[in-house]
Amino acid sequence: MTVPEIRRLFAYNRWANRRLLVAASLLSRDDFSRDLHASFGSVRGTLIHLMWGEGRWLQFWMDGSRAPDPGPDEFATGAELEAAWELIEQQEQVFADSLTEERLARRMKVQEHEYTLAELVHHLLNHSTYHRGQVAVLLRQIGHRPPSTDFRLFLTEARDIGLEV
Repeated sequence: MTVPEIRRLFAYNRWANRRLLVAASLLSRDDFSRDLHASFGSVRGTLIHLMWGEGRWLQFWMDGSRAPDPGPDEFATGAELEAAWELIEQQEQVFADSLTEERLARRMKVQEHEYTLAELVHHLLNHSTYHRGQVAVLLRQIGHRPPSTDFRLFLTEARDIGLEV
């Protein structure tokens, strides 16, 4: 993947995440946290996992450290989650803006394996897409219509307002 492709995918990721956060903000507190027996329990749990995954990988890429897990009572509301996610998005933008082709080709050790930074970024963005799909299913289970997060729709909307993507 090239730097422009990764920047485009980070922009798409931010757009898609925000669409789900808007949908989640329309839920009652009970529906937001209702255990639906999914991988991460609820809409809240799945969104926290998605957000925290992005934040953890970003921190690892920036300084090699690992962020601690969030506490069970953190992000009780969609608004709290959205505020924390906004900070991660700002850091992701700084990270994406700092990328070079050389940096993307740099190898990083994860457990006993090595990957290029580009491969790890691709993994993260794919991970986020996967869990957004789970949130969409959970929203349907509680009677809500999830927003479309298709990449093609992102491209159409971005181009319609004059963004270069």
